[in-house]
Amino acid sequence: MQLSKENLQHFINNMPEKIDVLELFDKLLLMVRIEQSNRQKPVDNYPIEDEADKEIDLWG
Repeated sequence: MQLSKENLQHFINNMPEKIDVLELFDKLLLMVRIEQSNRQKPVDNYPIEDEADKEIDLWG
C-alpha cells in the first residue's frame, strides 16, 4: 500500500489537534484505497453511456 506524500500532507494539515488512533488508521486506509482505485486503468467491458441508455430504454 502506498499513499502520496501530497495527500498525506493535506490530511495532516487539516486534521484536528487530537484524533483517535483507530479513526486515523481507518482514514489512512480509506485514502490509500481511493488513491489505488484512481490509479487503476478503467475496465473496458462496461458499455459506453449511449449504449447503456439504449439498453435501459428497452427495460421500460
